[in-house]
Amino acid sequence: MARLPSSKNKHHLTGIDWILHGFDFMTKRATGAGNMFQIVMELEGLPAENEVRDWLDVCTRKFPLLGGRTRRDFNLAPYWQMPSRPPQVSFDVHRLQAGDETLPLLERGVNTPFRSEREHLALQLIHAGESSHAAVKFDHRLFDAHGAEMFLSMLQRDWEEGGRCNWEPPPCEPAHLSEWRDKFEAGKQVNRTFLRLAESGPPRALPLGPRSISQGFAFRKITFTEQQSQEIIERAESEAGYLMAMPYTMALTIQALHAIFVNRGIMTGNYVIPVTMDTRVPGSRPHAVFFNHVSLLLFRIHDREVGDFHALLKSIKQQMYEQARMGLARDLLEASLLIRIAPLPMVSYLVKLYLKRDIASFCFSFLGDTGHMPTRFMGREVSRSYHMARVPVPPGLGVFFHQTHGRLSVHLSYLRGVLAEGEVETITQALHSGLGG
Repeated sequence: MARLPSSKNKHHLTGIDWILHGFDFMTKRATGAGNMFQIVMELEGLPAENEVRDWLDVCTRKFPLLGGRTRRDFNLAPYWQMPSRPPQVSFDVHRLQAGDETLPLLERGVNTPFRSEREHLALQLIHAGESSHAAVKFDHRLFDAHGAEMFLSMLQRDWEEGGRCNWEPPPCEPAHLSEWRDKFEAGKQVNRTFLRLAESGPPRALPLGPRSISQGFAFRKITFTEQQSQEIIERAESEAGYLMAMPYTMALTIQALHAIFVNRGIMTGNYVIPVTMDTRVPGSRPHAVFFNHVSLLLFRIHDREVGDFHALLKSIKQQMYEQARMGLARDLLEASLLIRIAPLPMVSYLVKLYLKRDIASFCFSFLGDTGHMPTRFMGREVSRSYHMARVPVPPGLGVFFHQTHGRLSVHLSYLRGVLAEGEVETITQALHSGLGG
């Protein structure tokens, strides 16, 4: 007789978690690797490799979630099963020679699939002269961006205390198999929103191109000094309002990408842009480190709004306020619980069906300075840190802003073949100019 897993070694997945599993399935099917991201920390000095390897092996054993995998409960609710054996964590070391660049190694790292379904974390250490880069790759099914930053802080604390930290596992997530009326009412609201987004046809999107997509994602980074970053935030607050850096940078991004669509002659459809928002409440740490504590805002931008920056900014803010008033992010959390019964191929099909094949024009996020990122890692000062995220395919294109310790960085992430090199230059120059860099 098969042994049923106990509630102590399983964590039921939320609807948002299951949607992220769907994105992971779509991206694996298209590129051979899943929906992953990495956080890169530029370190002053060279960590001792053997010391790091030994510490990493001991430390990660304290987090059995790192070795879990997805299973179905007897009630069909998906859950994360925690294993009895220690988790697997890859650790690779590279030494750059004179003239070598760091970016190709970072791109190769984030594009390399995890070794098995039970591996969800990997560390890459790159030595470059008297400095180094530590790139930690995360499985988006188990971590969101802020959770990953919090986890790095936990690892750093363990390092500082000589591996003596003990961590309590997060409380088991219930199956959420009650209050069906509320879930169906939320589903109606979400359904109406998606139908409005799709009423004028598929989103305006760049074609994915030939099946050379196995080459993975490429990245382009724009960085700013602390002074420049402060000036950008002040300019955003002056033009968009207090704490309105997200709408401001999103408007600049739409204008930068719009030029590529116009030059390609892609003039039909509206821009549809999903934006993730953190749903954690103050005091949720440390139990909100693992899994996805996010929801989505969905923006539809008409072609006629793009040419006028202030009209575009006004449209973004109005849609943001309207979705907040309607409680769309909350309804999406509730309604998404209904789709967990669907297998992952059907989840990806349903997402595409709503928006007539292309699920978005591009992805966007603005991660504000939460203070979660450590200022030291593995005994070395962190001079700069930033995120490099693969994007669900489709759309295979995203622009991500990240601010940490007062410094702003921007990453353009694109599936190779979606953008030509000249178009990448056009986008980065437009963003740099628009931000005032």
